[in-house]
Amino acid sequence: MSTLTLEARSRDSFDTYPTPIAHTPEPESSYGWRNVTEIDPIGVETYSQIPLTAEDLLDPQLGDQVVQNSKHHRANNELFDMLDKHYEDSPGVEVFSDLKMMWKIPGLIEPAPDIAVVPNIKHKGISRSSFDVVEEGTRPCLVIETMSDGYPGDDTKKVKIYERAGVTEYILINPHNTAPQPYSEIWGYRLLANGKYKLMKPDNQGRLLSDTTQIWFSVDEDGQRVRLKDALTDKWLLTASEEQAARLKAEAKALEEAKARLDAETRIQWLEKRLHELGTQIPKPAHYDS
Repeated sequence: MSTLTLEARSRDSFDTYPTPIAHTPEPESSYGWRNVTEIDPIGVETYSQIPLTAEDLLDPQLGDQVVQNSKHHRANNELFDMLDKHYEDSPGVEVFSDLKMMWKIPGLIEPAPDIAVVPNIKHKGISRSSFDVVEEGTRPCLVIETMSDGYPGDDTKKVKIYERAGVTEYILINPHNTAPQPYSEIWGYRLLANGKYKLMKPDNQGRLLSDTTQIWFSVDEDGQRVRLKDALTDKWLLTASEEQAARLKAEAKALEEAKARLDAETRIQWLEKRLHELGTQIPKPAHYDS
């Protein structure tokens, strides 16, 4: 049986949902597994693993072991790293990855988004196994999902889930890793006053602006990597490793400049000494301060 996923949406219309296309899911055994403990009538415990289904991925349980391909894992880690670094000094904002959301809305499935940005956090940094929006008194303002081949639901069922849950913005990233020339596309939804999602309209550079975070989402020149930029400062968001590399580069440049200045001063001093030995004194440049 085939399920549904979504192809690239028309850039001419942003008020309707994209048209679904047929998609073949992964075998259920490849999604991962759930550890199950059973106790027989005489009190003996037995342990087993049951394969996860596509529906289980929409409503994961604590302890589920979900299999992810390396590119999906790497892309999510990079997004989380950039956003977590961006908000590390913001006491009221926290970024979560693969944390189950407890909406406490009857009948509504509770996923664990790839990335969730949550404002108005009262207890930042505490250990959580799930996020209870009622108990916490807040909910994600932005959810990001990175699609994977064979893992349905991100661009169909989750759109309706996050809409009903009141998530203000939902951005999807679809990396076409198996295309002859791999590329990524980005689209998203914004919640209107009537409680319904509307497709976010990109600017003339193809970028999406998240109003809730004031962050631009775009694709790098190679067409694959997703880049984030602070709309208020016009600075790129960097991962921790990128920030460290930039800092080391700046420090190396500063050392080179200091060495060049020192070398210049040393040469001038040597020339003055040599000329003095020859019985000649040259006037110092106006800008030179001994």
